[in-house]
Amino acid sequence: MRLVVFAALCVALASCAGEGEGLEENQPRSVKLEQVEKASSGRSNSYPASIRSVRTTDIAFQVSGRINQWGALEGKRYRRGDVIARLDPRTFENAVTQAEAEFRNAQSEYERAQRLIEEDAISQSVLESRQASRDVAEAALDSARKDLADTVLRAPFSGAVGRTFVEQFQSVQAQSPVLSLQSTQVEAVIDVPSTFVVNIPRMRAMEAYVELDAAPGQQIPATFREASGQADSSTQTFEAKFTFRPPADLLVLNGMTARLVASAEPFGDDRDEGDALSVPLSAVFEDEGKTFVWVVKPVERTVSRRTIQTAPSVGSRVLVSEGLSEGETVVASGGAYLDEGDRVQPWQR
Repeated sequence: MRLVVFAALCVALASCAGEGEGLEENQPRSVKLEQVEKASSGRSNSYPASIRSVRTTDIAFQVSGRINQWGALEGKRYRRGDVIARLDPRTFENAVTQAEAEFRNAQSEYERAQRLIEEDAISQSVLESRQASRDVAEAALDSARKDLADTVLRAPFSGAVGRTFVEQFQSVQAQSPVLSLQSTQVEAVIDVPSTFVVNIPRMRAMEAYVELDAAPGQQIPATFREASGQADSSTQTFEAKFTFRPPADLLVLNGMTARLVASAEPFGDDRDEGDALSVPLSAVFEDEGKTFVWVVKPVERTVSRRTIQTAPSVGSRVLVSEGLSEGETVVASGGAYLDEGDRVQPWQR
């Protein structure tokens, strides 16, 4: 008798468990929903950006020596041609004096040989030998003068000091970097989807501005510069660069964070955007060469796969030319885990 009761209990428990699993499977999935609306002729897209200098160069002396003048401080600005530092010039000044004396002597010997050759007192080979000695001495003088000039380090372009690697009175070797110089023109670097890159040639105009996290509310005009030709292997996005020139009262350096807002209108010359609809890029999927979205039935709250035709677009939204009607509800995010007929509910934070 006890065995019969135990078996009946096991069957009942198994039945209850099965019903629970069925209820769990029928629970609606939480997804982000959005109503389909007409696309505006001009839209702005905001992207997180990192700031980099358009040009960053390590600066070094071309000769070795001891630094006797050093005014470079990190963040200090220089104009092109400004003196940044100097080496002790005495050794190089002595080398120039010696080279000048040797050149004058060689030049005198060459001029004397020219007079003697006219009197047929020496051979042509002697004249050519003294001419060669004069040329060698002249080259040595030019080299000594260049070495002396290289004891002065000048800014090759206008910019600000990013980092310094040496201090005053320190001995440095030739070609060893003493500081890094960052150009005053900087760029905001953002990651954009392929739809942005592929439609760059179709843009008539683009307006953008940068807002630094350290200076909120100050919008700095920016200009599109270039986009990378290869997508990132992990994010499948492309790197785009927008150049801008910071205001004089702001010091903008590498590594700062910002927000870039870009807008372009219109997106093409061969279509009318007036009837196009707009959906988020995250709502669009591709399967077997077809593009589709998940459309939500308003009463049943179930999803149905709908094939659509998209138009060229830029940014985080996609233009839909066929397959959707204004006012319909689509799954804006979370559609990757849905199947035909699944029940959904609006996601709430």
